[in-house]
Amino acid sequence: MKDDLVVLVPGIMGTALTRDGADVWDLSAEAMSGLLRPRRTREMLKLPKGIGNDDPEPPYALDLGGVIHGRRLLPGLVSNMDYPDLRELLAIEKERFAEFPYDWRLSNRNSAEKLARFVEEHLTRWQKTADPQRFPRAREAKVIFLCRSMGGLVVRYYTEVLGGWEQTRSVATLGTPFSGSVKALRFLTGRVRWVSSPFREWIHEVCSTYPSLGQLIPTYRVVVDRQDRRSHLTGQPVEGVDTRMIDDSFAFFQEVQNAIEENDAVHGRERYTLVALGGDKHRTDQALSLSSEGTPKFHQDFADSGDPEDRGLPLFGDGTVAGVAQIPPEWPDTGRTVWLDSRHADLINSDHALKQLRRICNGLELAGVLSTGEPLGVEFPDFAQAGEPFEVWATNADAAMGLRVRRIGEDGRSAADGVMQSCGGGLFRAELRAEPGLWTVEVYSNALGYSCRDVQLVV
Repeated sequence: MKDDLVVLVPGIMGTALTRDGADVWDLSAEAMSGLLRPRRTREMLKLPKGIGNDDPEPPYALDLGGVIHGRRLLPGLVSNMDYPDLRELLAIEKERFAEFPYDWRLSNRNSAEKLARFVEEHLTRWQKTADPQRFPRAREAKVIFLCRSMGGLVVRYYTEVLGGWEQTRSVATLGTPFSGSVKALRFLTGRVRWVSSPFREWIHEVCSTYPSLGQLIPTYRVVVDRQDRRSHLTGQPVEGVDTRMIDDSFAFFQEVQNAIEENDAVHGRERYTLVALGGDKHRTDQALSLSSEGTPKFHQDFADSGDPEDRGLPLFGDGTVAGVAQIPPEWPDTGRTVWLDSRHADLINSDHALKQLRRICNGLELAGVLSTGEPLGVEFPDFAQAGEPFEVWATNADAAMGLRVRRIGEDGRSAADGVMQSCGGGLFRAELRAEPGLWTVEVYSNALGYSCRDVQLVV
């Protein structure tokens, strides 16, 4: 309702992590190149092995800055487009809006515990200090959570395992990997796409120490085999990944699901409203197969499954999280998810998403089907080397769309703009080059009024 407290919970790279006032994960082209030289810098970014659900001690501890509203990128895993003042866009009064900053490297259990303390402090303050003339029902206020990506997992643990549902009115998630992400597993094995060695090696060295990323390992039946049905990863060694990390991911998701079942049985399913918004148009890692030695091979479909029915499963997602993983496991089908056209990085910028979030924050019913209905998907690398060509692809397109692609600099100006060429079969392609920097790459169509964007780091 309009008197509830609204809390924004970001995901990976959504909070500034600082040391001595410097944002250590603000990756620019210069910063990426610098990470290859001083090993001390990489050691600063790592966490100690076996940290589990604990907080790090010096020298691993970093300070919290604010929630980040600019473009950010963790090459090979996740990117975030910049977005303007969300509170203002959603017409939420300043005093009833709060942003939850947290160390996104740490276990989601750890972050959920901190969220519980954050909610207790901010909700109590809101209930006591809200102007009764403007907010007559604030004394009975609860929390409306707006969650980007992994932030939805933090909130799920808080609401279900820690009992936070009693303080919760509704939860809206954008691209949350409710059952993990194959892209995260690709990242943790050091097999990220487009990122060249030695960048790939230091990313794997540093980020494989982060419990939060381990808790993104997919828990749906993700392993395909030409002879057998799809299976889970549990009990199957994966080259480059500590089996304890796989076990912890399954334990985390199972803990949440067990709590949901118990809470539903005792307190009913309508304890709060859950709204999942996701992207379903873009090529996304869906599955993997394993050699006898545990070497993974990643797939964007289920064609290698021995069960013919698996080949009819949804094949797309938001470029980072598969569509099937953006659906809460307790939901019986895809029908309740609100599907958008945007890629993972830009979901929160979608006019359709903002319209939906505005209604949620005002206690109104959802607005129905929001997708344009166009099946158009886009794929481009999030990492490239200066002067080297890289490809941008569009799928399920046709010439009448008049697709174009452009690079947009940090100053908002277009540095290059060109026509995408047909390759047949609904595929369109363009080849670009870029100078070092953090760029926005956009595929757009003036005829459709269509735009799809993502972030790219060029070094």
